[in-house]
Amino acid sequence: MITVADILALPAFEWVEPIARCPGAEAREVRNVGILDCSPDKDDGYLSYIPGEFIVTNLGFAQDDPELSERSLLVLIERGVSAIALKKVYRPIVSKRVCAASLEAGVPLYFYDGGYHEVVAYQALDLIGRDGEQSSKGRILDNLLSGHDPQATRAALFELAGTTGSTMQCIAVAPRALDDCSLYATLDALAAVLVDFQYDWDVVDTAFAFRYHGALLAFVSYTQPPARVRSRSEGDLIARILAIGPVALGVGEETPLSDGDISVREALAAVKTARIEGDDVVRWADLHHDAFRAAANESRLFWRTAALHRALLEECDDANGTELAMTCEAVARAYGDVRRAAETLHQHPNTIRYRLRKAKTVLGMADSPDREFVFLLGLVFLDQTNPLVQH
Repeated sequence: MITVADILALPAFEWVEPIARCPGAEAREVRNVGILDCSPDKDDGYLSYIPGEFIVTNLGFAQDDPELSERSLLVLIERGVSAIALKKVYRPIVSKRVCAASLEAGVPLYFYDGGYHEVVAYQALDLIGRDGEQSSKGRILDNLLSGHDPQATRAALFELAGTTGSTMQCIAVAPRALDDCSLYATLDALAAVLVDFQYDWDVVDTAFAFRYHGALLAFVSYTQPPARVRSRSEGDLIARILAIGPVALGVGEETPLSDGDISVREALAAVKTARIEGDDVVRWADLHHDAFRAAANESRLFWRTAALHRALLEECDDANGTELAMTCEAVARAYGDVRRAAETLHQHPNTIRYRLRKAKTVLGMADSPDREFVFLLGLVFLDQTNPLVQH
C-alpha cells in the first residue's frame, strides 16, 4: 500500500509544509494521482477525481480569486481525496473555512515546492505501479506460506522467478529506514547485487528479490547442494548485501527447492530478531531456543494444545483468586529455576513451589516428578515466551 507519506517523500517534492495537520493523515492510502487545473464549474463538479486520489495543483486558474480557490478546495475535500498538495508558485490562498473542512474530513493539505505537476504525477504513478507488482508477488508468497505442498512450492518459485535449481536459500533484508521509498531504493540496489552475485558464482541458477510487506526477500537458487553447511557463497552474498547500506539481514538455511517456503519462514523469523536486537545479521541457526519456538508456533495443533493447558490454569485462577498461570509462565521463562522465577515475581521461592504443586494437580500431574512438569510448562508456554511472535 502506498501512503500520503510515501508520495511526499518522492524526489519531486523538494520542500513540503503542512497547512492543516490531520491525525494519521500521512498514513492515508493513495490509490491514484490527479492534477487539478480548472474550476469545478468546468469539470462537472470534479466528479473525475476519485476518493483516495492524491491531488497536486497550483490553483493557477483561481489566481487572485479567493472565493474560487476556497470553493475548489472544498469540493475536492468533499470528494474524499487522500490529500491535496498546493505548489506555491502562484501563492495559493487557503481560507480558514478550508482548513476547518480539511480537519473535519481528515484530508490533509500541504504547500510544496519542487517539480512540475507532471513530474510529481509520473513519479507517484510509477511508485503505485511498482507497489502493485510487488503486492502481487507478495500474495503468491502468502499462498505459499499458508501451507506446505512440495509441488505448489516449486510452482510458486518458478512463477516468481523461473527458479529451477536443486536448492534454494532466502535472505530477508530490512532497511533501517522504514518508509517505502527507502525500501524500493534498497530493492534496486539489492537486485543489482544479485545480478553480480549470479554472474560471479557458477553454481547459482537464479537470483532475484522482491518486496514482501515491510521487508525485502532475496532468493538464490543453486544448481547443486553446497559441499558444506556454511558455503563460501553465503558469506560472500551477505557481505555484498551489507555493503548496499544500513540494513538488517535474516538468513534462512539452504533447503531443497521443494522446501523453499521453510527457508522463507526462517529468514523472516531471523530478520525480526535482527530488528529487535539491533544486529546486522542473524542466521536461523543463531536463534537456538527461539528457532524451536518459532517452528513450534507454525503448528495449529501445537498452539491449540498449549492454549488448552493455559486455559485450565487460568480458569482455576479466576475461580480461586490464585496466580498459577502467571507463576507457571515465570518458571517456564526461567527454564525451571524456581529462585529466578521467584525474583521475577517478587515472591519467596517456597511460595513458587507451593503454587507449582497446585498447578500440577490442576493439570492432572500431581504424582509426576518436578523435572517432568517443568518440561511440560516449557511446552505449554513455548509460544507465549517466543519473542518472534506478536501476541
